Amino acid sequence: MHKLYLHLGTPKTATTAVQYFLHNNNEQLKRLGYEFPDTQADFKDDKGFAQVNNDESAFANGNIIMDAQVLTAYKQGTESFENVLSYVFPDMAEYYRAIIADNKTDFELFVEYLGEKLEKHNVIISSENLWTFNYDFLERFVQKFGNRIEIIVYLRRQDSYVESMWNEVIKLGVVSDIVEDYLFFMLSEENDNHGLRYKTRLQKIAQIVGKENIHVRLFENQTLKRSGGISFDFLRTVGIEPEKYEWTKPKLKVNERISGPAVNMKRIFNEYLQHKVGSKEDILDQIPNHVGRYNRIFSRLSTEYVKTLSGKDFYFSAEYRMRLEKLFSADNAYIAKEFFGKKEGEPLFEDNDWTTERNVQPLTMNEEMLLRLLFEVCYNDEVREQLGVGDKA
Repeated sequence: MHKLYLHLGTPKTATTAVQYFLHNNNEQLKRLGYEFPDTQADFKDDKGFAQVNNDESAFANGNIIMDAQVLTAYKQGTESFENVLSYVFPDMAEYYRAIIADNKTDFELFVEYLGEKLEKHNVIISSENLWTFNYDFLERFVQKFGNRIEIIVYLRRQDSYVESMWNEVIKLGVVSDIVEDYLFFMLSEENDNHGLRYKTRLQKIAQIVGKENIHVRLFENQTLKRSGGISFDFLRTVGIEPEKYEWTKPKLKVNERISGPAVNMKRIFNEYLQHKVGSKEDILDQIPNHVGRYNRIFSRLSTEYVKTLSGKDFYFSAEYRMRLEKLFSADNAYIAKEFFGKKEGEPLFEDNDWTTERNVQPLTMNEEMLLRLLFEVCYNDEVREQLGVGDKA
């Protein structure tokens, strides 16, 4: 009996890399009895998230589950629609309100689609957004497919997850918080949309599909190095011995990462731009043609700055990092025992040193003030045109 493997992320655990690998090796997977469906092609009439055509999300074939669930709620009325939207980020809620009436794929249609796929192969569906969404879709899958469902989740040490997510949203231009304030936001959201409380999320999933059907993997260098990397680790988790076969290793084309002190410069620019443009929604509308070109400038700056750092970037102070260790210690101990069979006191993560000091220092008040002045000058249309920064805003 074929199985449905649901890869739920979590965010910032190389989910995109796994998706690209699976997509580029789908023919090999089919020969081995697995399929990674191209939902973007199969549901080409859908106007929702599944049709976001960019390098980051093109092969996140599970994004369509959100589309289908939102559309189903939309058909049920305002109350159901707004309830489902409460589980997505504010910008996504506005996005769905604008396009959902044009969507074609309700949830029952997608369940039927999966049933047809499962008649021929084991099916792999992947989207990190499913980790941070509600789990009503799991209940419907269990009703239809019973114990054929297996969940795959990668966990990253919480301080590293926050730092990586903060870097990402700073790059996108929608956040201007310092990293400590952004952590507070992640922890205080009404529905825990960022999913930092791993224990709570895993318990909810276990109540629906059973703990025995959840595969928890650790996203950390030493663990993945022994497995041959994230893609090979994933293949082993679904029951494939990767060394026995030949695989295409795709070259990812992703947005340039802003690293080093340039991240702090971009944070101040985001703050300035939000004030200048007027609202976060306006900025989101302008990301492709407006914020994007500034990202390229800061990416070039970061290329120079990051040469001054040794290894990866760390933004939290050691004192703050140890506070996070204490905050999540009970959750991590529970996961270590319940999903890895570790004894009391054994750490969940192999890298269990939470004393690393930040190597990217925050900007001083004077530095921030000078940057705001510089941005005001550069934003002037005449000056920008002389500098050749880009088109007028």
